Amino acid sequence: MKKTAFATAFLAMSAFYSCKNSEILCIDQAKINPDQMCTMQYDPVCGCDGKTYGNACEADRSGVTSYSKGECSTKS
Repeated sequence: MKKTAFATAFLAMSAFYSCKNSEILCIDQAKINPDQMCTMQYDPVCGCDGKTYGNACEADRSGVTSYSKGECSTKS
């Protein structure tokens, strides 16, 4: 019984850490540059953090490490 409880707790903590780690890897703090100039052209990209950015430049200056073309899907 104790082994099962330990294994369950270990798996739950591992899953939580895995999610947090991927969120951390999504934003590179060293690349954040709020002073970077970007155009106002709306050409949306969806960042790995689940946020829609107005264009790739805005995502880059926010430190987003990867993104895809288009808006992020919204959950209803």
